Amino acid sequence: MAPAKARTFTRAVITGPKAIRMETVPVPEISSTQILVRMRAAALCTWEQRTFAGIDTFSYPLVGGHENSGVVVAVGRDVELKVNEGDQVALAGLKRCGQCYSCRRGIDNICDNARSKRVPDVPWGPGGFGEYVAAEGYQVYKVGPVATPLEAALTEPTSCVIHDMKRHPVTNGDVVVIVGAGIMGLLHLVLAKRTPSFIIVSEPEAARREKAKELGADALIDPSSEDYVKRVGELSGGNGANITYITIGHPPAIEAAVAAAAKRGTVSCYASVHPKGTTITVDPNSFHHKEVRLSGSIAQEPDDFLNAADIIGRREIDLRPLISMVFPLSKLEEAFAAAGRKDTYRVIVQPDAELSGSRSS
Repeated sequence: MAPAKARTFTRAVITGPKAIRMETVPVPEISSTQILVRMRAAALCTWEQRTFAGIDTFSYPLVGGHENSGVVVAVGRDVELKVNEGDQVALAGLKRCGQCYSCRRGIDNICDNARSKRVPDVPWGPGGFGEYVAAEGYQVYKVGPVATPLEAALTEPTSCVIHDMKRHPVTNGDVVVIVGAGIMGLLHLVLAKRTPSFIIVSEPEAARREKAKELGADALIDPSSEDYVKRVGELSGGNGANITYITIGHPPAIEAAVAAAAKRGTVSCYASVHPKGTTITVDPNSFHHKEVRLSGSIAQEPDDFLNAADIIGRREIDLRPLISMVFPLSKLEEAFAAAGRKDTYRVIVQPDAELSGSRSS
């Protein structure tokens, strides 16, 4: 049941390109398998940014905010997770039916039924752009109190990077190239630094290259003025990159990464490419003669989310340099404008009541 002191709450609904409607709705009543979470922070991911900008028109009307954190308000009687009221948590909003072919094959991050059933014109989505979310028990992960709510909100993107690096691991002594120094590229950098390796970051924006340097990149490439393939060769002693993470949806970057890969090197397409159907051209002999592997990664598995929650909750990695600005939820449109700038990384919104210090439960 919802807490007695809170019967309604405010949420932001993206209804169309550059259109946001603030609405007041009842606090949800949880089922026996659900946990009610009061949101404390939600970051603006690329998906929500594309939806707000009108690039992704599939999702309207959307209550975004899948990178989020909050505190437990109520726990359903059949929830087996050891969680108590007041615990800080992050939500893995991805649906995992457990019954489809993909789930039974152990790849529930690409569950065949992952998309929520939609009702036309009815707002849907992960709900972080609101004050309360009713989540299934399997979607809730405790995040230790060392982390602030802002850091805890980055559990979901961190888990996605952990998943990519689990599928395409860095090993001792590798030459690692990270293409793109936005938030996801920098998360790859922060996590790659945990393994002794030589890390190169390729990024055309000078300010972002400088940020990568601050966070520990060993070498930088400006692909707008340097020959990427040639420079990777020089920095790797002529061997090429053992592992390349493509964190931007730029097809020429994928082509160049394959060309610059070492023998048995791996290129992981972490970022999606838009519009869908975009193609690339690569020399197939790269796969035959050099045994290069071109792969990819999407979302996260439960152990990835658990690992992210653990290391963030203990602050084994410091995410504070990646948090650029914080806005009240009522200023979501301004937050989107800030998130689209090259000098920001993660922009986060918090319920107005959270920022004012008041509580509705």
